[in-house]
Amino acid sequence: MSYNLLEMTPEEIKTGIVDGKITIAILGQGYIGLPLSCYLARKGARVIGVDIDPTVVEKINAGSPHIYEPDLKETLQVVLQKGNYHATADVSEAVKQSEVIMITVGTPVEKTGINFSYVERACKDVAGSMKQGCMILLRSTVAPLSTEKIVREMLERESGMVAGKDFGLAFCPERTVEGNAFKELPRLPRVIGGIDKKSTDIAAAIFEVLTTKIVKVSSPRVAEMAKIFDNVYRDTNIALANELAVICEKLGIDVIETIKACNTGYDRTNMLIPGAGVGGSCLNKDPYILSYSVLEKGFEPSLILSARERNISMPRHIVDLVKTAFDEMKKELNGSKITVLGFAFKSNTDDTRETVAVPIISALKEQGANVVVFDPYVSQEKIESQVGKINKANAIIEAITNSNCIVVLADHHEFRQLNLPEIKKHLATPAAIIDGRHIFDPKEVIKEGLIFKGVGRPASFFKELFEL
Repeated sequence: MSYNLLEMTPEEIKTGIVDGKITIAILGQGYIGLPLSCYLARKGARVIGVDIDPTVVEKINAGSPHIYEPDLKETLQVVLQKGNYHATADVSEAVKQSEVIMITVGTPVEKTGINFSYVERACKDVAGSMKQGCMILLRSTVAPLSTEKIVREMLERESGMVAGKDFGLAFCPERTVEGNAFKELPRLPRVIGGIDKKSTDIAAAIFEVLTTKIVKVSSPRVAEMAKIFDNVYRDTNIALANELAVICEKLGIDVIETIKACNTGYDRTNMLIPGAGVGGSCLNKDPYILSYSVLEKGFEPSLILSARERNISMPRHIVDLVKTAFDEMKKELNGSKITVLGFAFKSNTDDTRETVAVPIISALKEQGANVVVFDPYVSQEKIESQVGKINKANAIIEAITNSNCIVVLADHHEFRQLNLPEIKKHLATPAAIIDGRHIFDPKEVIKEGLIFKGVGRPASFFKELFEL
């Protein structure tokens, strides 16, 4: 039986979803689409996950997801067994069976602007098979006005239907982060902007299956801009923290203690923590999406672009810290063993999109260093696809044995539990720790007789004040 969502009340839509009567097709089964699919299926929805990669589809249907996310594998196996979810590479068939179609495909940014081809392909595929009364939800990050000016026009042209009359259309950005999806899906507010009130109300009803925190806005363009604002805000504030960290290094002051002092009990300040750089697709992409959009209007967003440049510079800064440490050890980088802890762009995930590990490892290899990588979440194949042939250890002890330098690039839980005296036993002499994620206490590292370099944490500060 097929349902016309435009003729249903919000309560009827919610009931139809949790009862498994209304089918949802989710195009794109990556870090956003697959956890969302499984979560909705766990709530009782009938979900069809669509991915154009047949290998991904095969793995998913076998209960072995191609990405890592806490609790994802177990949840996937449950919903597969219940029959609430399956994956397919047949976009047309999935759309024909569905009343709700969510588009979560990628929108990479290139030198000439945003690459919209994946969304365009998805829209064409959807338009060729969508049925009367369906609801289209665009979730991919796009430039403002894309839903109204590009997606709507394409869907109407290819399908012969009229948005608002024959089908609903809304933009509803995803805001969850890798490694925390199942905790955040029911908790985070959902921003929803439809092309008309009916579309907004239908989209709100769909997402009320996940959460009661719904933020309705006047139009898709506001929802699109809100998504970009989220990430521009974070990227700019990280850039400020990174710049202050470099300043603290020059002035001999600990940036972490200073930030804690600023943030403690003072609601007007919420400074972020500096680090080795910004990874992931969103923060590296969204500032450029906004910048390209407004550059065409004759305005240069200099603050946003400057922030991007500061964050881009941080991997080079890490390499400079490594070089300085080797100068202090009176050793050459060429031929020395350097252990990189963490290849993923953030903690407790296998997501390596735009990871700072790539430029850092590449630069160290160019200097002749023997780089060994340990990351409990990322496969050897995935690492080598981005940095070429490299040594990957299967355990931390193996990775650090006879190493002259440890470079921390991800704050995985496993790394925060490391025992420093035990680590020192396996390192070469002399040895250094370059902490890009603040997992070590600088005082303890220095007490162990190791060279310490941290982002915004000059060793001179700790030696002077604590008589180390």
